[in-house]
Amino acid sequence: MRRKDQAARRRQLAAAARQVLLERGAVGVRVKDIAAKAGLAPSSVLYYYPNLDDLLLDVSRSAMERYAERRAEAVRVLTSRPEQLRLAIHLGVPTGPDDTESRLLYEIDALTGSSPAFGILTSSYFDRQALLYESILEAGAGLGDFSLAAPAKAIGRGLVALEDGLGLQVVIGHPAIDSAEAERILVHHATAATGFDFTSVSAPEPSG
Repeated sequence: MRRKDQAARRRQLAAAARQVLLERGAVGVRVKDIAAKAGLAPSSVLYYYPNLDDLLLDVSRSAMERYAERRAEAVRVLTSRPEQLRLAIHLGVPTGPDDTESRLLYEIDALTGSSPAFGILTSSYFDRQALLYESILEAGAGLGDFSLAAPAKAIGRGLVALEDGLGLQVVIGHPAIDSAEAERILVHHATAATGFDFTSVSAPEPSG
Protein backbone atom coordinates (compact mmCIF):
# COMPACT_ATOMS: atom_id res chain seq x y z
CA MET A 1 0.00 0.00 0.00
CA ARG A 2 1.27 3.45 -0.90
CA ARG A 3 2.25 5.90 1.81
CA LYS A 4 -0.68 8.19 0.93
CA ASP A 5 -3.10 5.27 1.27
CA GLN A 6 -1.54 4.31 4.59
CA ALA A 7 -2.00 7.86 5.88
CA ALA A 8 -5.63 7.82 4.77
CA ARG A 9 -6.24 4.50 6.55
CA ARG A 10 -4.67 5.86 9.75
CA ARG A 11 -6.97 8.89 9.56
CA GLN A 12 -9.92 6.53 9.09
CA LEU A 13 -8.95 4.55 12.17
CA ALA A 14 -8.37 7.70 14.22
CA ALA A 15 -11.84 8.96 13.26
CA ALA A 16 -13.36 5.63 14.25
CA ALA A 17 -11.50 5.67 17.57
CA ARG A 18 -12.79 9.20 18.25
CA GLN A 19 -16.36 8.02 17.76
CA VAL A 20 -15.92 5.00 20.02
CA LEU A 21 -14.37 7.16 22.75
CA LEU A 22 -17.24 9.65 22.54
CA GLU A 23 -19.93 6.98 22.50
CA ARG A 24 -18.55 4.46 25.00
CA GLY A 25 -15.80 6.22 26.93
CA ALA A 26 -12.12 5.39 27.14
CA VAL A 27 -12.27 2.77 29.88
CA GLY A 28 -12.55 -0.65 28.33
CA VAL A 29 -12.27 0.51 24.72
CA ARG A 30 -11.41 -2.47 22.51
CA VAL A 31 -9.80 -3.03 19.13
CA LYS A 32 -12.90 -4.79 17.84
CA ASP A 33 -15.06 -1.76 18.74
CA ILE A 34 -12.85 0.51 16.65
CA ALA A 35 -12.68 -2.01 13.81
CA ALA A 36 -16.47 -2.28 13.72
CA LYS A 37 -16.86 1.49 13.66
CA ALA A 38 -14.36 1.74 10.78
CA GLY A 39 -15.95 -1.15 8.90
CA LEU A 40 -12.73 -3.16 8.99
CA ALA A 41 -11.47 -6.40 10.47
CA PRO A 42 -9.68 -6.16 13.84
CA SER A 43 -6.55 -7.45 12.10
CA SER A 44 -6.54 -4.29 9.96
CA VAL A 45 -6.49 -2.11 13.07
CA LEU A 46 -3.62 -4.13 14.53
CA TYR A 47 -1.71 -3.93 11.26
CA TYR A 48 -1.50 -0.15 11.55
CA TYR A 49 -1.56 0.04 15.33
CA PRO A 50 -0.15 -3.14 16.94
CA ASN A 51 -0.50 -1.33 20.28
CA LEU A 52 -3.93 0.23 20.86
CA ASP A 53 -2.35 2.91 23.04
CA ASP A 54 -0.57 4.30 19.97
CA LEU A 55 -3.89 4.84 18.20
CA LEU A 56 -5.43 6.52 21.24
CA LEU A 57 -2.31 8.69 21.59
CA ASP A 58 -2.75 9.86 18.00
CA VAL A 59 -6.37 10.76 18.73
CA SER A 60 -5.42 12.64 21.91
CA ARG A 61 -2.64 14.61 20.21
CA SER A 62 -5.09 15.91 17.64
CA ALA A 63 -7.55 17.01 20.32
CA MET A 64 -4.78 18.64 22.40
CA GLU A 65 -3.71 20.87 19.50
CA ARG A 66 -6.73 23.09 20.13
CA TYR A 67 -5.73 24.14 23.64
CA ALA A 68 -1.98 24.14 23.05
CA GLU A 69 -0.76 24.98 19.55
CA ARG A 70 -3.88 26.61 18.09
CA ARG A 71 -4.56 28.68 21.21
CA ALA A 72 -0.94 29.88 21.33
CA GLU A 73 -1.03 30.84 17.66
CA ALA A 74 -4.23 32.88 18.13
CA VAL A 75 -2.84 34.65 21.20
CA ARG A 76 0.48 35.59 19.59
CA VAL A 77 -1.29 37.59 16.90
CA LEU A 78 -2.20 40.18 19.56
CA THR A 79 0.33 42.69 20.89
CA SER A 80 -1.41 43.76 24.11
CA ARG A 81 -0.57 41.48 27.02
CA PRO A 82 -3.95 42.00 28.75
CA GLU A 83 -5.71 41.15 25.48
CA GLN A 84 -3.51 38.09 25.07
CA LEU A 85 -4.41 36.83 28.53
CA ARG A 86 -8.10 37.57 28.05
CA LEU A 87 -8.17 35.67 24.76
CA ALA A 88 -6.22 32.76 26.24
CA ILE A 89 -8.85 32.45 28.96
CA HIS A 90 -11.69 32.61 26.45
CA LEU A 91 -10.16 29.93 24.23
CA GLY A 92 -9.44 27.68 27.21
CA VAL A 93 -13.09 27.06 28.06
CA PRO A 94 -15.17 24.32 26.37
CA THR A 95 -18.24 25.59 24.53
CA GLY A 96 -20.62 23.14 26.20
CA PRO A 97 -21.58 19.48 26.59
CA ASP A 98 -21.48 19.07 22.80
CA ASP A 99 -17.83 20.18 22.60
CA THR A 100 -16.45 16.89 21.26
CA GLU A 101 -12.75 17.81 21.35
CA SER A 102 -12.99 18.71 25.04
CA ARG A 103 -14.99 15.59 25.81
CA LEU A 104 -12.28 13.51 24.14
CA LEU A 105 -9.61 15.06 26.34
CA TYR A 106 -11.50 14.26 29.52
CA GLU A 107 -12.11 10.69 28.35
CA ILE A 108 -8.42 10.26 27.58
CA ASP A 109 -7.52 11.60 31.04
CA ALA A 110 -9.01 8.38 32.39
CA LEU A 111 -6.21 6.44 30.64
CA THR A 112 -3.35 8.39 32.23
CA GLY A 113 -2.64 5.79 34.90
CA SER A 114 -2.81 2.88 32.45
CA SER A 115 0.26 3.76 30.41
CA PRO A 116 3.50 5.74 31.00
CA ALA A 117 3.08 7.23 27.52
CA PHE A 118 -0.27 8.77 28.47
CA GLY A 119 1.24 10.16 31.66
CA ILE A 120 4.08 11.81 29.76
CA LEU A 121 1.73 13.22 27.12
CA THR A 122 -0.68 14.61 29.72
CA SER A 123 2.13 16.24 31.72
CA SER A 124 3.61 17.78 28.58
CA TYR A 125 0.18 19.06 27.53
CA PHE A 126 -0.36 20.71 30.92
CA ASP A 127 3.10 22.29 30.83
CA ARG A 128 2.62 23.75 27.34
CA GLN A 129 -0.61 25.44 28.38
CA ALA A 130 0.88 26.73 31.62
CA LEU A 131 3.91 28.07 29.75
CA LEU A 132 1.65 30.11 27.48
CA TYR A 133 0.11 31.82 30.50
CA GLU A 134 3.48 32.19 32.20
CA SER A 135 5.03 33.94 29.19
CA ILE A 136 2.13 36.40 28.93
CA LEU A 137 2.22 37.13 32.65
CA GLU A 138 5.98 37.71 32.73
CA ALA A 139 5.86 39.98 29.69
CA GLY A 140 2.89 41.91 31.08
CA ALA A 141 4.59 42.35 34.45
CA GLY A 142 7.75 43.57 32.73
CA LEU A 143 5.76 46.18 30.83
CA GLY A 144 3.89 47.32 33.94
CA ASP A 145 0.52 45.95 32.80
CA PHE A 146 0.33 43.43 35.65
CA SER A 147 1.23 43.45 39.32
CA LEU A 148 1.52 39.73 39.99
CA ALA A 149 0.31 38.37 43.33
CA ALA A 150 2.53 35.29 42.94
CA PRO A 151 5.27 34.03 40.60
CA ALA A 152 4.13 33.83 36.97
CA LYS A 153 4.73 30.08 36.87
CA ALA A 154 2.43 29.49 39.84
CA ILE A 155 -0.31 31.71 38.43
CA GLY A 156 -0.05 30.06 35.02
CA ARG A 157 -0.31 26.58 36.47
CA GLY A 158 -3.21 27.65 38.63
CA LEU A 159 -5.11 29.03 35.65
CA VAL A 160 -4.66 25.78 33.71
CA ALA A 161 -5.73 23.68 36.70
CA LEU A 162 -8.80 25.90 37.16
CA GLU A 163 -9.59 25.59 33.46
CA ASP A 164 -9.42 21.82 33.69
CA GLY A 165 -11.76 21.62 36.66
CA LEU A 166 -14.28 24.13 35.36
CA GLY A 167 -14.11 22.71 31.85
CA LEU A 168 -15.13 19.29 33.13
CA GLN A 169 -18.22 20.80 34.75
CA VAL A 170 -19.11 22.54 31.48
CA VAL A 171 -18.72 19.32 29.49
CA ILE A 172 -20.82 17.21 31.87
CA GLY A 173 -23.54 19.88 31.88
CA HIS A 174 -23.34 21.17 35.46
CA PRO A 175 -26.56 23.19 35.94
CA ALA A 176 -24.75 26.16 37.48
CA ILE A 177 -21.51 26.19 35.47
CA ASP A 178 -21.92 26.72 31.76
CA SER A 179 -19.23 28.05 29.45
CA ALA A 180 -19.98 31.71 30.28
CA GLU A 181 -19.90 31.12 34.04
CA ALA A 182 -16.64 29.16 33.81
CA GLU A 183 -15.10 32.03 31.89
CA ARG A 184 -16.34 34.56 34.46
CA ILE A 185 -14.71 32.58 37.27
CA LEU A 186 -11.41 32.46 35.39
CA VAL A 187 -11.58 36.18 34.66
CA HIS A 188 -12.12 36.99 38.35
CA HIS A 189 -9.19 34.74 39.27
CA ALA A 190 -6.96 36.43 36.68
CA THR A 191 -7.97 39.85 38.00
CA ALA A 192 -7.01 38.92 41.55
CA ALA A 193 -3.74 37.36 40.43
CA THR A 194 -2.57 40.18 38.15
CA GLY A 195 -4.02 43.39 39.57
CA PHE A 196 -5.51 44.11 36.13
CA ASP A 197 -9.30 44.43 35.96
CA PHE A 198 -10.30 41.86 33.37
CA THR A 199 -13.94 41.90 34.46
CA SER A 200 -14.70 44.87 32.21
CA VAL A 201 -12.73 43.56 29.22
CA SER A 202 -14.36 41.47 26.52
CA ALA A 203 -12.41 38.69 24.89
CA PRO A 204 -10.85 39.82 21.59
CA GLU A 205 -11.99 38.00 18.47
CA PRO A 206 -9.38 35.47 17.33
CA SER A 207 -7.82 36.45 14.01
CA GLY A 208 -9.14 34.28 11.19
